[in-house]
Amino acid sequence: MKILFLSSVLPHSRVVSGSIIIHHRIRMLAERGHEVGLACFADEDERLYVPDLQPFLIECETLDPPTPRSRGTRILDYAINPVPSAFRALRSQEMRRMVGRMIERTHYDVVIAEFSVMGQYLHRNTYLPAVRRIVSCHSCHTRAHRNDVILNPISPQTVIRSIRATGLASYEFAMYRSADHVLTLTNAERISLLDLAPELHVSVIPYGVDINHFQPSGNGRENIVMFSGYFYDEPNADAAIWFTRTVWPELSRRFPELNLYFVGRAPTPAMLDAARRDHRIVVTGEVEDMSPYLRRASAFVCPMRMGTGFRGKILQAMACGVPVVSTSLGAQGFRARTGDNILLADTPRTMLHSLELLLSDPQLRQNISRSAREIVQSRYSWTYCVDRLEDVLNEVVTVQN
Repeated sequence: MKILFLSSVLPHSRVVSGSIIIHHRIRMLAERGHEVGLACFADEDERLYVPDLQPFLIECETLDPPTPRSRGTRILDYAINPVPSAFRALRSQEMRRMVGRMIERTHYDVVIAEFSVMGQYLHRNTYLPAVRRIVSCHSCHTRAHRNDVILNPISPQTVIRSIRATGLASYEFAMYRSADHVLTLTNAERISLLDLAPELHVSVIPYGVDINHFQPSGNGRENIVMFSGYFYDEPNADAAIWFTRTVWPELSRRFPELNLYFVGRAPTPAMLDAARRDHRIVVTGEVEDMSPYLRRASAFVCPMRMGTGFRGKILQAMACGVPVVSTSLGAQGFRARTGDNILLADTPRTMLHSLELLLSDPQLRQNISRSAREIVQSRYSWTYCVDRLEDVLNEVVTVQN
């Protein structure tokens, strides 16, 4: 089967963000004998990692990410363009043409747009030849937008966001309806899509983790609580600052030797400022490998309040034997059993108490870590996840024939 992937970033093996799932899908499908191509946005630094992917690809074409527009241009564009801002930020006429050329030249059987924002290149694209189209929805923009409006207090900004939500839902779901199939990472996300559009063909292809690479260390743990992510994404940045402001002050007072690590690309100015004011807060920036940091940590925290989709960072922590404290939203899609394989905490007070309990009780840490590692091995290996993806691809392409 010939499969073309579309991605908003270059999905090399060293990324920390959700695009690691794309890398493993490409790698494993290629290893199973499929012919895989890639079209993506990539800046100059990211292109250095193209050789990392070349052994798995029959072709790879990249474009520079679209240049951010001025505020005035964005306002004018919004007034005359029906495409919602979440999708306009990555709008590129050249990408539309490039995707069409690649499909026509290589005769792909199916195209997978990874991340909903890339689905726009399969939707109303006049350059697109006849081909089966799949949109892989890592996070539904409409649902995330509505959660954001509920979370934030009433303000002129939230009123504007509420008005724009209707246009966002109309565009996003028209895009899903135009695809042959939609993928989600969790069953909760599948249900939310079907609630708004029951006619969609939606399958759950869960996030996975490399259980051979992410393993517990035999060395002792350090006094570190850790959170990881791509902090350019607002939900990750919000989680980091919320935890720093509401939980960390009292937690650090109760555990004077404890350090807080934020590991991942694009830390925000607020995060860097917090690290300048408190030497026990460490902001690493982008790292090539997350596993050494996880093997040092005594606990992993996932204080997500915004966004949707599955948090692969939780699987990485669990695979490395790090006990996790998460909000219910952060653990969405995972088979969470609080007190068994995770601790769930949705308020600053309960999160503080959960972390205090973990850090004070080595036996509890060990029990939760062991149970979490077991479920990750049985339900979230990449082999299991790509098996399910391959089944969907075969079904979609068979329908075509």
